[in-house]
Amino acid sequence: MPIRVLFDTGVFIHSEFAEFAVNEIPVRWVGMESVAKVHGLRRKQPHADKDYQSQIDALFTVGRMIREGRVEAYTYNEIRFERFNGRPELQEFNALQGCSFRRCDPPLDRSLFLKTSNFKDFFAKGGKKDRGSGLSLGDANQIAFFDWLCTLDKASVGALIKHSTLIGLSDFEINSLRNIEWFQLVCNRSGTSENYPDVFHLWTAERHHLDAFLTLEKKLPRLVDRVRNEKTVKIAVSTDVLWPLDLLQRLGVCAPDPVPIDEDRFYDFYRH
Repeated sequence: MPIRVLFDTGVFIHSEFAEFAVNEIPVRWVGMESVAKVHGLRRKQPHADKDYQSQIDALFTVGRMIREGRVEAYTYNEIRFERFNGRPELQEFNALQGCSFRRCDPPLDRSLFLKTSNFKDFFAKGGKKDRGSGLSLGDANQIAFFDWLCTLDKASVGALIKHSTLIGLSDFEINSLRNIEWFQLVCNRSGTSENYPDVFHLWTAERHHLDAFLTLEKKLPRLVDRVRNEKTVKIAVSTDVLWPLDLLQRLGVCAPDPVPIDEDRFYDFYRH
C-alpha cells in the first residue's frame, strides 16, 4: 500500500530548482563585435543551511516515489491558492515533474462563509508579509477566516449546522464543524495566527485520514510534538508531519537520487 501524503506549499515552491536567466555571449559578424543574449535557465541559489538544502534536494527522490506509486500524493484548494503567483509553474528541472496529485476537500470551504469581489484578498494568506507589502486585506483571506473559525463556540457551531442546507455544507463539512475543537485547540497552542494556515493544512490531512503531511517548515513538526506530549488536554494527532528525508526513510530509501541540475551552469532552451 502506498503512503498517502498531503504536500505543503513550500514543497511545491522548492521543487522548482531552475529559474529563468540570460547569458550574454560575444558575437563577431562581418568584422564587427557585439553581444548576443541567450535565454535559458540556471539553478536557483542553494540555501545557506546545507542540512535544509539536503531536504530540498531529496524532493527529486520524493517525485520518483510518486511516479513509481509508492507515494499517493494529495493537494487541495487552500494550498493551490497559496501557490498562485500569476505565472505558470516552471517544469524544466522540477522535482515533481510528471507526478499525479489527487485533490481532497478542505474541512470547510472558505468561499461558502466569506463572499468577496476582492480576489487579491481571497488569494492572500493575510499575514505579516501581505500587510507589509501594503496589500488591502479584508475578511476573506486565509488567516481572517481561520481567526473566525477559532471564535466559534458550541452555540455558533450548532447554528451553522442547523442552517447547513442554506449555506451549502456537505456532510463532510458538517462533520468538520463537529470536529472543529481539534482545529481550535491546535491553533491555540501554535502561538500566533501566522501559523493557522499550517494547522488548517494538517487538519485537512487529519480529516481525510492521510498518513503524512510533507513540509519544509520547521515550526509545525515542533508544534505537533508539543501537542502530542501535552498532559493537561489530550489532542490526538494521527497524521505525521514529515520532512522529505523523513518520508524517504519511512519508505526505506537511504540514499537520495542525485540532483540533475548543476550549480553555476547555464542551460539554454535548445542545448542542454
